[in-house]
Amino acid sequence: MNYKDKYFSVVGDSISTLEGFIPEGYALYYDGPTKESAGIKGPDDTWWGQIILRLGGKLLKNNSWSGSTVSYHEEFTPGSFAHLDSRMSLLGCDDVKPDVIMIYMGVNDWASGTPIETKDGMEERRSFCGSYRIMLDLIKKHYPDAEVWCISPAVTTHRGDPNFEFPYCLGGIHLFEYSEAIGRVAAEKGCIFVNASHNETPVTALDGIHPDKAGMNALAGEILKARGIA
Repeated sequence: MNYKDKYFSVVGDSISTLEGFIPEGYALYYDGPTKESAGIKGPDDTWWGQIILRLGGKLLKNNSWSGSTVSYHEEFTPGSFAHLDSRMSLLGCDDVKPDVIMIYMGVNDWASGTPIETKDGMEERRSFCGSYRIMLDLIKKHYPDAEVWCISPAVTTHRGDPNFEFPYCLGGIHLFEYSEAIGRVAAEKGCIFVNASHNETPVTALDGIHPDKAGMNALAGEILKARGIA
């Protein structure tokens, strides 16, 4: 696809939020003080804004919710889960539908130790693969012509802490298992898997998770490289 002038929409968690660019009522991470600390002044300083800028596209919708998971958890905010139609039906604007949908989800599922697959009568929405399948089915229903990028989370560093060791098994399951799961489900659903988990360029983060401006730029480059269009 030639991405010039194409409409891009984003599905994400805190890493993809930006003050003034997410739906009203959604939890926000990159607000005024955090933006200043991260050196992020606007969309062009985010990973998604960098990709859209480099490809000559246009942002349509950013449906990112800080703290959200793909899967269902009783203790998390009702309505925040990415497998809900109430979120996936909001990636277009009036009669304009996205040409490309970039999904950067899974960090909070990984951190919460969400089971990869359903087992022992578990509801699909409670497992990572099950809920990811539901999410993609909803996207396909609403936006059948969109090119869907299923991006796996990148490994990050901690700005200012040279001794930081990335917690690959933060929730008890290795990050790469979630990455592999995203790849499997993307293949099942005819979507594009973008493996950003084996990034070579360090993605610097304020706290070891949330990228600063340099980290966002690195993340954008790694995603484009993994997508094969860098």
